[in-house]
Amino acid sequence: MAGKGIVWERVCANSRERLRQDGRLAWCRMHPPVLKVGKGIPSKRGSFLAVRTGKGPPDWVCLTGGLSILGDDKDCKNERGWASVNVKKHQAKHFDYWERNGGIACILLRLHDKSRWVIPWSLLRPFWAQNKLITPAMVEEIGHKWEYTENESQPNYDWLSPLLRWWDEEQRYECGA
Repeated sequence: MAGKGIVWERVCANSRERLRQDGRLAWCRMHPPVLKVGKGIPSKRGSFLAVRTGKGPPDWVCLTGGLSILGDDKDCKNERGWASVNVKKHQAKHFDYWERNGGIACILLRLHDKSRWVIPWSLLRPFWAQNKLITPAMVEEIGHKWEYTENESQPNYDWLSPLLRWWDEEQRYECGA
């Protein structure tokens, strides 16, 4: 977790955990590469002093029904939109590689109005390549809103269903069905 959007990253982690509990996916978070350089705080079990040795991967990876999904959690506080340059070049390389190898890459984005979206990388990539600001209207065109499941009194934590529906449509389109 980078730090700036740590609250949003926790919301997304809770969402993935809830989907795991529902039996819909398996997931794990990805950490930046580090080198242990010393002892940590003696009273904190498992702590150690470390330095980063490279650029970190996207935030998480999950598996659902044999399909691999790589994702990153992004938060936007700007009313005008989200700067696509917030996807770093090394993250974009991971996303491209993932999709070339048959997986799905996506961004879980929260806009300034607290609306929650899942955006497939293949739809976001052209905007990222041009360093475009993704306005809320553009998000509505290329993104898919998180959904409530079973009980609408609970927070909308399901980003997986809209992403998989999009994936199914893409597969049918590619097959000419």
